[in-house]
Amino acid sequence: MKITAQEIARISIMAALSFIGSFIMIPLGPVPITLQTLFVLLSALLLSPKGAFFSQLIHLLLSLLVRGLPIIMSPSFGFLIAFLIVAPLISWIKMKGKLRNQSFLIVIATLLIYLIGTPYMAFILNVVLENQLTLMQILLTGVLLFLPGDFLKGIMAVTIAKILASKAIKVKRST
Repeated sequence: MKITAQEIARISIMAALSFIGSFIMIPLGPVPITLQTLFVLLSALLLSPKGAFFSQLIHLLLSLLVRGLPIIMSPSFGFLIAFLIVAPLISWIKMKGKLRNQSFLIVIATLLIYLIGTPYMAFILNVVLENQLTLMQILLTGVLLFLPGDFLKGIMAVTIAKILASKAIKVKRST
């Protein structure tokens, strides 16, 4: 299956936005709050599974290129891995029509991101950096602090995806 020029443009835009979103941050503990999750969720809602995968692969490669290999040992790297898995998975579920409720898809995506990223964060903090954080401290620093912002980013992603979908329908009808 070929990728069209339009899809390459969309993949590139979502990769760039995801990457740029990582620099818009509020530093809180070992993992900052960033806007990259918003664009990962939009990639899942707007792109094909292949497009969502490539957008997040490019995002990951840009992060490695700019920040260097030491980023692999950062507590937030597990979340980048999660983005690479979750965006195409949610896109695939949406595309197959298994679940059409975008809000519920965003909840699933967010939970999966936490399920993949938080254990990696815990490993880096407790094993590599030799901290002695309890499970509750890990959940606080890796999940609970992020819930309000992720809730808002989820609402924004669903709203933006619906607006863009309605605009795309209007453009197609006028051509």
